[in-house]
Amino acid sequence: MSKRARFHGISLGLFAGDLTDLAAEAAAAADWGAQILHFDVMDGVFVPQFTGGAGFVKGLGGDALLDIHLMVARPVDHVAAMIAAGADLITVHAEAEGADAALYEIRREAKKAGREVLTGIALMPGTSLAEAAPLLAQEPDLALVLALDPRDNTPPDIKAACARVADLRALLPDALIAFDGGVTDATLSEIMAAGPDIVVSGSAVMRAPDRKAAFQAMAAAF
Repeated sequence: MSKRARFHGISLGLFAGDLTDLAAEAAAAADWGAQILHFDVMDGVFVPQFTGGAGFVKGLGGDALLDIHLMVARPVDHVAAMIAAGADLITVHAEAEGADAALYEIRREAKKAGREVLTGIALMPGTSLAEAAPLLAQEPDLALVLALDPRDNTPPDIKAACARVADLRALLPDALIAFDGGVTDATLSEIMAAGPDIVVSGSAVMRAPDRKAAFQAMAAAF
């Protein structure tokens, strides 16, 4: 199965788990059947939150695909390190400085490394498809729809994000479409009705009383 075909289902937000032992968290996730691990890499500049970089990703081992979401001011500066750490997908924000250069760098560094690394474009709720058109024209492998903007703490707008999934599906028929933000047991059916290929879930799984059951219930929706 191609790497692209494997990107389907729940992308598990590992940083919502125990940051002191990510290797153990990744191993536990593999036992639940998780095939994609999602990392929200935040620099405290582009978004207020701060999380770890490539060092947290490198050396996790296992067969899971590593899904890197760069929520950083200058994504191009992080690409080489993330590919060296084993990234299988790197998503940059349309709103970030030099997003176009970052897409080019992902493709260039992947070629140098001699392996496939998918490119992704993430869109904040307030960014129109018209504004993102020059980046979408570069034919990313994936478009990531955010249901909330982590820069202002507004609640997720699931309905609007689901509509955007449909719009991107029409605009980018060959791309994978991912959904992130506000994913819970209560919202999953509405999200799945929009038809995303990938749904990102962190806290709803990693902080559940029975994490394995929570993950498998979400995965069953696919």
